Amino acid sequence: MHDPSHTNPEPDFAALRERAFNLRWATVAPDVIPLTAACPDLPVARAVTDAIAHYIAKPHLCYGPACGLPAFREAVAQHFAREKSAAVDAARVIATNSAASAIALVARHLLRAGDEVVVQDPVDFLVAESARRAGATLRFWKPDANGRFTLDGLRAAVTPNTRALSVCHPHNPLGTLWSAEEVAEIAGFARERGIALISDEVWSDVLLDGARLASFAGVSPAAWVVYGLSKGYALAGLRIGAVIAPDARAAEEFAAAQGFDHTIEGAATVSQIAATAALDHCGAWRANFLAHCTAQRDRAIAHLRTLDGVRIERAPQATFVLFADISRTGIAEDVLAARIEQHARVRVVPGSPRWFGAGAAGHVRLSLATTRGVLDEALARIERAWPAVTAR
Repeated sequence: MHDPSHTNPEPDFAALRERAFNLRWATVAPDVIPLTAACPDLPVARAVTDAIAHYIAKPHLCYGPACGLPAFREAVAQHFAREKSAAVDAARVIATNSAASAIALVARHLLRAGDEVVVQDPVDFLVAESARRAGATLRFWKPDANGRFTLDGLRAAVTPNTRALSVCHPHNPLGTLWSAEEVAEIAGFARERGIALISDEVWSDVLLDGARLASFAGVSPAAWVVYGLSKGYALAGLRIGAVIAPDARAAEEFAAAQGFDHTIEGAATVSQIAATAALDHCGAWRANFLAHCTAQRDRAIAHLRTLDGVRIERAPQATFVLFADISRTGIAEDVLAARIEQHARVRVVPGSPRWFGAGAAGHVRLSLATTRGVLDEALARIERAWPAVTAR
């Protein structure tokens, strides 16, 4: 993959074996390829590492402003205006210690024990887990026959007791993306019923085939949006994210209630420096990355569709993960994932309730954000081992 930022395009796999945890290279046997947690293997852009080096050249690592460095908050606001059809005032942005932490903080801020919250099913476990940790009761929004979460499905999930709607947009693991019209309809539905809206948009930088995203931050005056740079800019280890509150006053109240003013919460300044460089200077790097992810998606689909019992009916519009339907093999997803690792020496994530909810049954998820060579080797191993993997 050509890198316009002059970063070495080949990953340092020895470093990944030491540093890449969370189901990745540092946690598997030396002969196993992990297509697991959604964290890119590819090196970050040179502009990011240069910004970090420039910042730490002065040996003072001090506290920053409670809600984040002004440059970071402005960079996020400009990024949403430029890329996500959302005119966002920087005063609405609060820097957080990762998007994962941000969604938990927002849930804790908005919800009370016993509140009813609608979440998608399937969906990344953090969406539901954040609501559970806030003491909420969950109701599930099911996709239609085409794998899309529609307004009709939302109506079926909501009751008079529903207090909040927590969504993942773009969707992990299905890779679906709502249109601007759908976003407006969902936001309007929530607003009419007085339902709080939380939108996890950590995947909003990974859009394929030239797709555009309409953020809930741009259409709903009451939406709370969570953002992060772990996916689109490969900054997972820096744990940098942001909350975009409905307005500046709501941002101030959130920061005070969650302890930002008392250094209980907050984001590392060096992580904000890196993220600001990514947002301001790495557009070409991300464009190259998206082209690479699109090619990886297409290669993986072409190979996996040849396997008996595997269905992939539509290519994902976003994310760099692939959610393959393996229900026709007649083998449970956790058993099949274990057999793939045993016989092919490739680790994938089973569509179990632990990771994605009950609606993920009969699927496995593969992360494709690695090199073409690694993906080709993983797919070839799976193809060779498939008769043994699916043997009765």
